[in-house]
Amino acid sequence: MGEITFKKDFRQLEEGAEHYAITAMHAQLEQVGVLGAVPWLLHLLVRIPGLAGPYAIFNKYCISQIEQRKAEWHQDAEKRPTDVISWLLKAKDDGEAGASTTDLSLYDEGRLAITAGSDTTATTIANVLYYLATHPVVYKRLQQEVDEADGTQDIAQPLPYLEAVVNETLRLKPVVPSGQWRVTPPEGLFIDEVWIPGNTIVVVPQYLLQRDARNFSRPLEFIPERWLEKDQGLVFDDKAFFPFTIGHYSCAGKQLAYLSMRIALRSIAREFDISLAPGEDGKFFDENAKDTFTLALQPLHLVFSGRKG
Repeated sequence: MGEITFKKDFRQLEEGAEHYAITAMHAQLEQVGVLGAVPWLLHLLVRIPGLAGPYAIFNKYCISQIEQRKAEWHQDAEKRPTDVISWLLKAKDDGEAGASTTDLSLYDEGRLAITAGSDTTATTIANVLYYLATHPVVYKRLQQEVDEADGTQDIAQPLPYLEAVVNETLRLKPVVPSGQWRVTPPEGLFIDEVWIPGNTIVVVPQYLLQRDARNFSRPLEFIPERWLEKDQGLVFDDKAFFPFTIGHYSCAGKQLAYLSMRIALRSIAREFDISLAPGEDGKFFDENAKDTFTLALQPLHLVFSGRKG
């Protein structure tokens, strides 16, 4: 997401270590997870010297990268956008409706892109790998699908069973478990015959709805087939599945997330067999994730073995 947002590589894969700004981002998400429902308090605390902590570190880094991209943009005679920030700058220059018109809004967009675009996809891939390692029959079926598609289809194109595996993972472990807050319109509204006054903060928790037996049969089980065979009675109400939220404020990066996961998981399935490492049963990983606005995972130890034949 560094390349996509700022045209800047964090180089975490090459260096084998987490970038300090990403470390700070993870730490500040714990603050957001606790105080996000009281946004005015969160905004107040991060402005008090000594209390901003990791938020200040992550914020400072994002601002520095945005300012660098702004300088490069203004020096670029051709004005060809190549990343999120340059597209936002172009929209501002062109006077497009809804464009970020202030530096503050641009900074917010940069922080959001890094937070929402990198951590969430990586978290889902980790959860998929956990389910594949603990459900070898599912993984064998996925590998068979990948093998049959190789050479005949672009790696970024969707495969039915791979999509089902990803969706079932997102159903059980949505990356924003508690959902996102919304404010009811001033005139208020009825939700399922319950009157909600105007200007009230409401939230729809994906984690609970997507594990509710009223919406899904055998709701706590990992069954990718439920998304391929909906007539088998495993999905009672597919409208209860919305890991990227819905409506006008649904995730703008949904298709990019699916694309990234397809490429990564298809490549892994083609090249490797996966198993839990010796002494690892996956239980601590499965039961101790934290809701820090986004889902924060515990360590998971896996063995990747090159496929034979």
